[in-house]
Amino acid sequence: MTPALAAESKTLFRLTGSNTVGAELAPRLVKGYLHSLKATDIKQRSDDEHHWISARLDGHAVEVPIVALGSSTGFKALHSDSADIGMASRQIKQKELEMLARFGNLTGAEAEHVIGLDALVIAVHPRNPIGQLTIAQLRQIYSGEILNWAELGGPDLPIRPLHRDIESGTRATFDREVFGGSQPAAGNVYEVSGNAETHQLVLRQPGAIGYLPFADATDVKKVAIKAGDLAAVIPDRGIIATEDFPLTRRLYLYKNPSQYKPHVDSFLQFVESPTGQELVAETGFINLTPVALKMTPYPNAPETYRALMEKAERLSISFRFADGSSELDSRALKDLHRLEQYMDNADRELSLTLVGFSDQKSNSNITDIISRFRALKVQGALLRDHQLGDSRILALGAFAPLTADREQAPIKNSRVEVWIN
Repeated sequence: MTPALAAESKTLFRLTGSNTVGAELAPRLVKGYLHSLKATDIKQRSDDEHHWISARLDGHAVEVPIVALGSSTGFKALHSDSADIGMASRQIKQKELEMLARFGNLTGAEAEHVIGLDALVIAVHPRNPIGQLTIAQLRQIYSGEILNWAELGGPDLPIRPLHRDIESGTRATFDREVFGGSQPAAGNVYEVSGNAETHQLVLRQPGAIGYLPFADATDVKKVAIKAGDLAAVIPDRGIIATEDFPLTRRLYLYKNPSQYKPHVDSFLQFVESPTGQELVAETGFINLTPVALKMTPYPNAPETYRALMEKAERLSISFRFADGSSELDSRALKDLHRLEQYMDNADRELSLTLVGFSDQKSNSNITDIISRFRALKVQGALLRDHQLGDSRILALGAFAPLTADREQAPIKNSRVEVWIN
């Protein structure tokens, strides 16, 4: 039930969906947006996963309700017109695209807004000696094939896997990255009500294992994850920012592209602005503002790439392509603007190198051509739309794949890195 004030308040817009986005991030962004409009008396009332942000704007009482019950509920609310913005901690699914097809393209830049990055941290009890797992071992744990930590070199202790509910975008991300798609829970898996319960059980139960958003995993034991031939890594802000960590995920806001509501569009613009992105970082997630990262050269890297890694810095932006196609995805189109702003604000003249990668194909000539084509695609967009023409291209084919998963490989491995010096 909304507060009594709601009867006389004007609803600016309504958000429904992901608990990861809706628990703390969305309320903070709404309050920041209202503050940017010079609203006064900004307050928050919460009841479990329901939040109401109220304020006075231009002398009138206004309110923004937020319902955070899982990513799937956001798309259902857009479908029933009970929300103006759907919050999601994973990309919209094919069946949801079909359900909302009457509104237009929900994966286009007008409807789909990437607002930050997160990673699923695999967490175990602080006394558990296991420090590294492969994606394949995670799959065996959550499918019930491995039932005791002793099978992995740990103590003789039953494993208690903790899983989010089927409506959760966090669960959907885990299932996609570990199983390649939605997967029914094994009989020994315990379903938790949310991230808070996962956190509590991991700290209390020696046999527990679960997954948590990066922002919620500050005081648990984090397990390094190994995917394919890449080294095992514990996620930090840098590797999440590049989206190279295997369990990285994007945080989304979706709107109906066939509707124009001034406050909806203004709010989305605020969230993607430097001020909004600062609030994303303050909430513990990784924002989309480009940062320069010094990377350790790969020992098996081609000589040209190794030389680049030694002398240059990598920007956290990585351009990716929609569904493995040749078209830049919704985040990439906005990252073009972020890269232009980064170059304009630099205190020295920078040179750009665009490094293209492709998915593994049977013919190495094809992978080289595809990786070069992707880098040229980004270079052309920078020159055509942003007057950034001074860049060189390095095509590395299928070197350094980020995943071996057949379904995810075309999207994750086909990328263009940005290096500056």
